[in-house]
Formats: sequence, C-alpha cells, structure tokens
Amino acid sequence: MRSLPRAGGVKPAHAAYTTVLHQGEGTVADKAAMALAKSSYERCCEVPDFFQTFYRNFLAACPAARPLFARTDFGRQDKLLRHAVGLLLIFPNQPPGEPSLLARLAERHSRRDLNIDPGLYRPFIDSLIDTVRQVDRECTPAVEQAWRTTVALGVEYMKARY
Repeated sequence: MRSLPRAGGVKPAHAAYTTVLHQGEGTVADKAAMALAKSSYERCCEVPDFFQTFYRNFLAACPAARPLFARTDFGRQDKLLRHAVGLLLIFPNQPPGEPSLLARLAERHSRRDLNIDPGLYRPFIDSLIDTVRQVDRECTPAVEQAWRTTVALGVEYMKARY
C-alpha cells in the first residue's frame, strides 16, 4: 500500500484514506464509476437550480450547518461548489503526493481556517446524492454508487487534513 508524503506539518493520511487509495488505484471498475459520476454531474450542471436545490437539501438535512452559511453570497458559493465537486470527481485520477488537487480546498475547510467539522461531510455527500437523484433524469442506483465510490477518496483526504 502506498503512503502519502507529509506536507508542511500536515499529519499523515489516516488508515481510512490510505485504504480507499489502495482500493481505488485505477481499476477498470473505478474508471467506469468515475465516468458514470462525471456524466451525471454534467447533466446536473445543466439544471439551472442544481446548486440552489443542493443547498436547500443540505441545510434542511443538516441544521448544524446553517450558521456556517449565514452570511454567504450564494451566487459566489454556487461557483465554488461547482468547482469543488469537479475536483472531488477527478481526484481519484491524481497520483499520490502533495500538493494535491484538493490541498487548498482541504486547508480552507480545516480547523486552521473555516473549521468545518469532518462530521459534516457525510450529510453533505448524502445531500449531494439526494440532489443528483432529484435532478439527474438518468440517475440509477448504479449512478448513485458511482458518485459515492468516486468522491470517497477526496472526502477522506479532506477529513484527514482537518
């Protein structure tokens, strides 16, 4: 199993992250899941209120997150989220090492900046997939699983860098 190098005092990745990394090292099934999730995301991005629907779903499902968005400019936030989800979907293709595609995003969400509790990632991903289910006309259980499989590595990376 590969381990990730340390970056500027960042703790090494925890076991769940390295396990996901080891399980997702470029198999045909992983590439197919990534392609399925990316195609779904492209369809979702064509829906004008996809991101607004996501935030409604997320904040309803996770009231603890509401104060974090109290003074948010959602026009700007929608663009940031669009980019962040895109990064999560391509992250499994990135070779291990630092800095990664998600390094800046992870630092921004860490205890050193926005202090986003890692416990919020699960309701975030669940709300994202609920939203995909609502707006992607081709969403199936296989598409949902492709999303979960594809974003798992990036989510674990973000949590490990909290």
